[in-house]
Amino acid sequence: MPIDTKTLGTQTPETTDGRKYPSYLHAFERYDEELLAKIKQLERPTLNKLALEAPDAKTRSAISPWLSSAEWRGLIKRVEAQEMVGKRRYELTPRAEKKLSGHS
Repeated sequence: MPIDTKTLGTQTPETTDGRKYPSYLHAFERYDEELLAKIKQLERPTLNKLALEAPDAKTRSAISPWLSSAEWRGLIKRVEAQEMVGKRRYELTPRAEKKLSGHS
């Protein structure tokens, strides 16, 4: 999903083809600090690895929509497996590193 970098940091990021950040994803932004930190500490983080690290069922159920929200906001990027059988993993972007260090 190619994000229009000019819209990052706004309440309504957009894709390069004009799609807007879905409003329901705002509710998942509260998980940023916790889940970005988990991605940073995990080796080759995947959705399943994040779920195993979740402290409770509420956080675990929020992981999938949070990943979507964080990707829309340019905080993480997907890395597709190169092998025939593999899992999608996630990496922090420089924006996420900046957010984690307290320099929103």
